[in-house]
Amino acid sequence: MRPEDTQSSILIPQSSAMAQEIEVKFPLSDRNELTRKLHEIGATRLYPETFEDNIVLDRRGELRTRGALLRVRKFGRYSLATFKGPMSIEGGIKSREEVQTGVESFELAIQLFDSLGYKPVFRYQKYREVWRVRDVEVVIDRTPIGNYFEIEGPMEIIRSVATDLGMNMDQALRLSYADLYRQHRRTRADLPENMVFAPEELAGA
Repeated sequence: MRPEDTQSSILIPQSSAMAQEIEVKFPLSDRNELTRKLHEIGATRLYPETFEDNIVLDRRGELRTRGALLRVRKFGRYSLATFKGPMSIEGGIKSREEVQTGVESFELAIQLFDSLGYKPVFRYQKYREVWRVRDVEVVIDRTPIGNYFEIEGPMEIIRSVATDLGMNMDQALRLSYADLYRQHRRTRADLPENMVFAPEELAGA
């Protein structure tokens, strides 16, 4: 979902039903090759690589126990608050209910949730580049634990675009970034508690 799509007037009533987030994540071994294939299938780059900072919040583990997630994100000049419901997986494609809205301040949104008892429990950072093709978005993520890309949109178009990009659905990752990071920490004692870049890697972010 593009950040500007979340900006809506408070005068416009919104549907009570949550939207569906449908996406698939793959490990990325050759970024240049993926970019070449995106050009080949007619994709348009919406955002150049942009620094993204994410704070996951919870209240005594109740959201994680339910398989839900509350997150505040800063992407460039946009700040977003997101709630995601429990996840289901079909053929490697993840689907879950999602409600998301733009917020004026990343820091104040975190403070607001904190005052309601939802405390920061995990922070993860990445540099994200956003592309669009055939009603799906393809995002390329550079993270402290490696490179990944995701395809988000209607399920059948996700499958088609994944095939065009040379991916097999058996290669899809079921884990969130928090889960992937916990997995990496089991074998990397040098990794910090949160998935963040070293200060020298954040120059100009």
